Amino acid sequence: MVYAARAELVTAKDPYFRGIMTDDYLPDGMWVLPVRSTEPKGAHVFFFDDGYGWLKYTFVRRTEDPQITVEQLFWLEYEPAVED
Repeated sequence: MVYAARAELVTAKDPYFRGIMTDDYLPDGMWVLPVRSTEPKGAHVFFFDDGYGWLKYTFVRRTEDPQITVEQLFWLEYEPAVED
């Protein structure tokens, strides 16, 4: 699941996800929000696995080598309760 989230982020047309409904192409259970709305080019949080996991990242736009830096990663793998 973490690898799938990373692949979606790396292949995003605009890793800042600016504008309205820009993360529509992401699979169900994944969405992106800026950490601070006052810094649209600052850190963002990418939620995956219906919110059970998230990663905080920054994007450095470079002509030759764009870079996505993951600052934090959290994933609480969900397993449904099993009745005995």
